[in-house]
Amino acid sequence: MSSLNEANPVDLSSEAVEQALAHEWHGACLVEATAVTRSTNEDLVLRSRHHQPSLCVLRCADFQTHGRGRQARIWRASPGDALLFSVALPISAIAPSLPAVTLACGVALAECLADDGVIVQLKWPNDVRVDRRKLAGILTELVVDRAARYTLVIGVGMNLRLDAAARRAIEQPATALDQLPAVSERSREQWIGRLGSAILTAAAQFVRDGFEPFCARFNQLLESRGELVDVVDGHQHISGRVVGVDGAGRLVIDSDGVSRSVSVGDVSVRASDRDLDLEPDRQADRNRPPADQ
Repeated sequence: MSSLNEANPVDLSSEAVEQALAHEWHGACLVEATAVTRSTNEDLVLRSRHHQPSLCVLRCADFQTHGRGRQARIWRASPGDALLFSVALPISAIAPSLPAVTLACGVALAECLADDGVIVQLKWPNDVRVDRRKLAGILTELVVDRAARYTLVIGVGMNLRLDAAARRAIEQPATALDQLPAVSERSREQWIGRLGSAILTAAAQFVRDGFEPFCARFNQLLESRGELVDVVDGHQHISGRVVGVDGAGRLVIDSDGVSRSVSVGDVSVRASDRDLDLEPDRQADRNRPPADQ
């Protein structure tokens, strides 16, 4: 079993991950651990595209050669220096607010970490941060197989350790679990099992109940709430204060008294010169004011 503070951790144990997962996730789940892979998300996406899995799958790795986040950004971590795992959840239907499942999973990670003494905030839509430094990211993908069956694949990358080279490569403010005070001493397998259980539980609840159970909780954790931001979408520019997220998981901005909604997508949202740096990336929907769903 590999420890949080080991400089040269041993390979992950799938049995130890399975034991940790079973403490809080009581559904059937196939647990896989590998030393090296291109990407745990890619592994499960390719498999689910061929055939929907018959049960949940959790796949974790010591190292990813082609780890990625949103907008195909590269996830950088040395072997054993991050918690890297993905889950595949077979689903029977697509909820209208499905993109908000990323936000629901952010809430789940934040609340799970808080139970272990790690207080975080969420940067909409998919980053987990401590004092505006990135600790973790979430990547969700919907996969359809040849029989038109759906699988939700959710990937998590969380920093355990960061050396100087990794910090330079990341090119954004970042932090790691071993740099935070009052963090519970757990092995990597225990962390993956606990966090994986939180993700599976949240995703299953989202599929059943939608985003409504998570909306207020996300707004309590939202890093930029009440702050002045600029939203840039191509040649369009919106400036205003972040109100929160609506029932569909869209970011709501008050721009001169007019509510504007921002959907999950490929747009840059940056802090105004009058405020702190925020750095989210989003897609602006300027046609209608937001309405809760």
